[in-house]
Amino acid sequence: MNLLALFSESFGEDEAVVRTIGNSLFVRYAGDPAVLKITTEPGATYEVKVTLQVIHPEHGPIDTTSFTHTRSQNGTAALERLAAYSDIWFA
Repeated sequence: MNLLALFSESFGEDEAVVRTIGNSLFVRYAGDPAVLKITTEPGATYEVKVTLQVIHPEHGPIDTTSFTHTRSQNGTAALERLAAYSDIWFA
């Protein structure tokens, strides 16, 4: 499962995917100067480490969190975590 593609497809009209670079997806929310950086890294067998980071253009990184997504989980679990984190910073 390509989590970056799943995350990219989940954003609506209020968000604009800025760019995918390597294993990172950069998202700018409408009307907010900060950027959400989503990075995926292969972990142990059938695991992917997902890191979510808010980056402000004037202040640099503001907050970071991460979680491990396993093959046994469906994509919904990862999308729910992304939505919860986004709601905290970009609601």
